[in-house]
Amino acid sequence: MNEVLLAVVVGAGLVLAVLAGLAAGLGKAPGRLVVAGAAFLELLVIVLCGWSVVAMIRGERPGEFLTFILYLVGVLVVMPIAIVWAAAEPTRWSNVVIAVGALTVMAMAARMDQIWKVTAGG
Repeated sequence: MNEVLLAVVVGAGLVLAVLAGLAAGLGKAPGRLVVAGAAFLELLVIVLCGWSVVAMIRGERPGEFLTFILYLVGVLVVMPIAIVWAAAEPTRWSNVVIAVGALTVMAMAARMDQIWKVTAGG
């Protein structure tokens, strides 16, 4: 996987989790900054997944192909679900949902990298 892109996704997820966590701690509903951060994180995830698909089309293959594909699909739906859930009930807990979504994206992206490295030999 692209290490720089992975680092950007993980970093953006961490910033979003902290930002949403602080807003939840202050008892606020998700503001524009948190929602924009969630949308930006999803955009980064789309780019990461697109890069992975292009790499697979070019011939690189993870050994656990099905597992990688399931993570690929799963990581794409986490933030949209979190955003919809947060928009359905805009309370302080909506920020917690977005923060957990961001942490989940970070974990899934890191796991995708592990699967890629083990199967790609480095």
